[in-house]
Parts: sequence; C-alpha cells; structure tokens
Amino acid sequence: MSAWQGTGRRVVVTGASSGIGAATAIEAARAGATVALVARRADRLADVLAECRVHSPSSQMVVADLSELDAIDEVAAQLTDALGGGVDVLINNAGVPKRRGVADLTPEDVEGVMRINYFSPVRLTLALLPGMIERADGDIVNVSSMGVHMAAFRVSAYSATKAALEMFTEGLHLELGESGVRARVFIPGSTDSEFSTKKDGNDDPFPRDPKTVATSEQVGAALVASLADERFITYATERDAASSAMRNADPEAWLTNLRKVFSSM
Repeated sequence: MSAWQGTGRRVVVTGASSGIGAATAIEAARAGATVALVARRADRLADVLAECRVHSPSSQMVVADLSELDAIDEVAAQLTDALGGGVDVLINNAGVPKRRGVADLTPEDVEGVMRINYFSPVRLTLALLPGMIERADGDIVNVSSMGVHMAAFRVSAYSATKAALEMFTEGLHLELGESGVRARVFIPGSTDSEFSTKKDGNDDPFPRDPKTVATSEQVGAALVASLADERFITYATERDAASSAMRNADPEAWLTNLRKVFSSM
C-alpha cells in the first residue's frame, strides 16, 4: 500500500479528543492535510489541535456534542467554514461503547448507543456528501468494529450499531459508483484506548492479551494509510483480517468455540 498524500486535503475527524480519533488527526496532519477536529471536550481537543498544528498550522477545531442530532447540520456548516469552504475527507470515528448483556439492557441503553454510533455519523455524512458529489471528489471513512464480523459477549447493542453503519456505508459505496466520491469501512480491532476501558454505564471489559492489542497510534496510522487503499474494507492489522476470514469460513464452528471461550471467563 502506498503512503497517503494529504497535502491540500481538508480532513474532518470526529471523536478527535482522545484515542484513535486523536491519533488519526495527528497522523493526517503529519501527512500534510489540514484537519478539523470534532469532539465535546474542548480542553482535550485543544491539546490535540496543538499537536496537529505542529505539522499543519491551519488545522482547526469545532467543539460539538454529536449526540445532539438536530445540531449536526450546523456542525457541518462550521466544519466547512473552518476548512475554507469544503471537506475532502470525512472520518466518522466518534462513538461510545456499550458493554452489557442483552438481558440487562434497557431501551434507553440501545437507543442512546444507536444515536451516537449510527444516526450521528449518518447525519454528518448526509450533510457533507452533496459538496463532495458536486466537486466529484471525496472520501468518507466510517469506523466500524470487529464486533460486526464476529459476535462477542455483552456487546450486542454496540455491535448492532456498527453493523448498521457498515451496511449503510456499503450501500453508499455502491451508489456512488464513478462519482469520484469513495465510501469505505475501517476496522480498528482491539485497541489500547480510553474507549476500550470506559465505565460510564458499562460492565467491566474482558481481559485482553497484551500481545493482541494495538496502540491508538498504530491504529491511527493504519486508518490514514487506508485512504490510499482501494479496498472497501480495511483492517488495522493483518491479525484482525485473518480472524474475520476464519469466522466467515465456518461461522458455526467459530460461534461454538467462542461460546466456550467466553463461558470460561
């Protein structure tokens, strides 16, 4: 895969105040792009912006709560203005976890995680897509999850939101055809980040083998590199791609083995 050339590209990264989003924004700035960061936490966002401006002095930030769906059109307008009139690359990374068994979920749990992980990126995509189509140029990257490709205990609600986002992206990819605008999915896999350990209404995470966990910086670099890749789905690591292929080769055997693993924890 060739390195992505960001010079002259205007990039929006949501959920950019920490973790994968922050690492992606910094990596895109390092590649020469002008980056607009979006997140709720102004102080954290300002720290990431300062790092981006070391490489890309014109980068900007927009403080916004993307769970407020009715405000997203205004956020899109602010982002467009901040980047000088257009967005070339939209990276929908913002999201929230939901680690809770299905029997313990409330309707509010499910609706809340769907609002942020699915409706929000879809609304932002719909707001910015017309400009990309008009210019016949653009990239939309929606961050999905390994949970779409292989089930796990206590993340059914979360995985369902990412499955919805992934199928929306696949349909968009087909419809865009030869428009010059590309839509694709990026799958980060297991990552050492605040997202993975966040409490705030979540059960404790399962123990993870440190040898299989990537850093946010590794994942951010892989995400930016995926912009130079023609494939619809890219994975942060070859290990994640191999795991997905194994699951797809024999779903029944995979589920049987996975049930044994999780029931022993």
